[in-house]
Amino acid sequence: MLQKSPMFELSIAFKYLTPRWRQLSVSIISLISILVIALVVWLIVVFFSVTYGLERNWIDRLIALTAPVRILPTDSYYTSYYYHVDSISSASGYAHKSIGEKRQAGKSDPYDSYQDEELPVIWAKPDLDAEGNLRDPVRALFAAIDQIRDVPGLKASDYEMTMANLRLQLLRQEGGSTQQASLSQATYLGSFDPENDALQGALLPVTQDDLNHLLSLSGLDTREEQAGIVPQDLFQERLQRFFSHVTIQALAPTEKNWVLPRNLLPQEALWKACALFKGERLVRILIPLQSKWFEQLASEPVEQGYRLVKGKLAIHEGALTFESLPVEAQIPLSLMGQLVFEATLDSQSIEKASRPRDLRFDVHFDLQGSAIRGQIPYGNLTIQRAEVKSGESNALWITREKGMYELPKEPLLGSGILLPRGFKDAGVLVGDSGGLIYALPTASGLQEQRLPVFVAGFYDPGIIPIGGKFVIADKSVTSLIRSAYNQDDLVQGNGVNVRFKDLSQADHVKDELEKAFQKAGIARYWKVETYREYDFTKDVIQQLKSEKNLFTLLATIIIVVACSNIISMLIILVNDKKLEIGILRSMGATSGSIALIFGTCGVVMGVMGSAIGILAAIFTLRHLQLLVDAISHVQGHDLFNPIYYGETLPSQLSWEAIGFVIVTTAFISLVSGLVPAIKASMMRPSAILKAE
Repeated sequence: MLQKSPMFELSIAFKYLTPRWRQLSVSIISLISILVIALVVWLIVVFFSVTYGLERNWIDRLIALTAPVRILPTDSYYTSYYYHVDSISSASGYAHKSIGEKRQAGKSDPYDSYQDEELPVIWAKPDLDAEGNLRDPVRALFAAIDQIRDVPGLKASDYEMTMANLRLQLLRQEGGSTQQASLSQATYLGSFDPENDALQGALLPVTQDDLNHLLSLSGLDTREEQAGIVPQDLFQERLQRFFSHVTIQALAPTEKNWVLPRNLLPQEALWKACALFKGERLVRILIPLQSKWFEQLASEPVEQGYRLVKGKLAIHEGALTFESLPVEAQIPLSLMGQLVFEATLDSQSIEKASRPRDLRFDVHFDLQGSAIRGQIPYGNLTIQRAEVKSGESNALWITREKGMYELPKEPLLGSGILLPRGFKDAGVLVGDSGGLIYALPTASGLQEQRLPVFVAGFYDPGIIPIGGKFVIADKSVTSLIRSAYNQDDLVQGNGVNVRFKDLSQADHVKDELEKAFQKAGIARYWKVETYREYDFTKDVIQQLKSEKNLFTLLATIIIVVACSNIISMLIILVNDKKLEIGILRSMGATSGSIALIFGTCGVVMGVMGSAIGILAAIFTLRHLQLLVDAISHVQGHDLFNPIYYGETLPSQLSWEAIGFVIVTTAFISLVSGLVPAIKASMMRPSAILKAE
């Protein structure tokens, strides 16, 4: 009788899976099966990791401007006595109040029967509590939110939304002159929430183009159609404000062939150069930045009447000669090539400057191996590299300090606003100014009003349908413009955003709020929605969920097809091992043991293929952007549109995908091995040995 150890079946299975020359065909089929499974697993893990990452990014962007849970006033709120009573109360300024104003109001019922007009008979009756006091839906709402203790990071803030026309004046410095253009766009206007942590992932960084633009505008008053000059004290304030947040590290000339200032020249040097003559008169010296570019420079064609002479420019004790020909001080020395030099601001020049070009920088760079150092004016230079200090307030763009965002304000330009990236793609830069235009009802009719604003940053709206027209402004600006309209006519124009870190708790928060509203008797005044139910996100999220389910089904089918190779391999293995099966059965091995041996072979092959595929997927995800860039370069355009997929694809490994692949592959591999295993277990020892 065969004495089996606990690892008997496992040892036999690994013996059969070990490659041998005598069973070369079986080994090759096994290897192919494992590689096919690995290929499929690699594809699924990479695809699902990127897909899940994109889904998370899209959802984060969808709620970056709102919140995971939002509370909206219902028709019952807008028709209630509580809402309308402000319009006839002197204590409320005879104006409807927003949710935020209601929350801060001293009294829930500001009506004074002695000095205010009589209540209209068509109004709804006051909603009184058990003690006979006017029920306050707003205070009760925030009290219900405060009662939710089991959701980390939960906080709530009211928001306002309205409409306005944005007009921007675009001033650009080109070739020493100022070019002017304008942009007008009807927009949705939303209130800025300084505590919105989700905004961080949507904000676009300040670029060097933005910094150059801000510096060029520092001396201009852009309020009028024709830009004027700001007072000296305001100009100095702007410069100090700019350089307190920006450290310029490198500059570059705006013109192609930069004229080297004479004060930068060393006392001794010898450079390869070309002299440009018009007739017999020397008009310019052309100096390549590197010696290896000299021959290319010397072969460049010149205009008719000019000639180019190769030679060397020598500097001795400060005197310049080209091949023994003296070079007078008025002869320009043009540097040929893309020049970028390290630069450090002379802080004392800020106080002396009357315009940006007066700023002075200490610069240094190499010219054909010679060190060039000295101080030059900013002039027609541009910022090539700069360090923007983060976490500090009072900048000219949106900043974040101690967990709070801050939109800047400027004496002449007004309040800062955030624009979607579509404006940036259209050429708008940080610092561009203009106004928000809206109509204000007066006794004589509608009058156009203008609130001065300037661009303080850009954000990525993702795939929100209104994202391309959604402007974020200071809450005071939004409130002022919204007050010019009939508030209850603005759909979702006022509400409360409830934010927390874990999106999976959205349904729990909604349930808790609805229960609290019912208990407080204010359920009819408020509608609670999660991010899956928003009008502008519902269709997108449902489509993402449908695609996810479809991709999961397709992935399962692909794994089934890949693992089906195991059936063929194990059937061949069973036929090849008939004699050994007969010997094992005659020595006492049970049918279950034989079935377990070949079933284990199937599972091991599936696990090995999964392991190889997962390792390959990890390597691919770590170098995903290189792969995407290579494919984009080959096809001549972006492989994935940044508008929808962002600047870079998500490359974080999805543990959900890993779990799905491991469980699915192991299960299907086991099922694939059952058919050959059952066939092997049903073989009778006598029949096998007799046939052999």
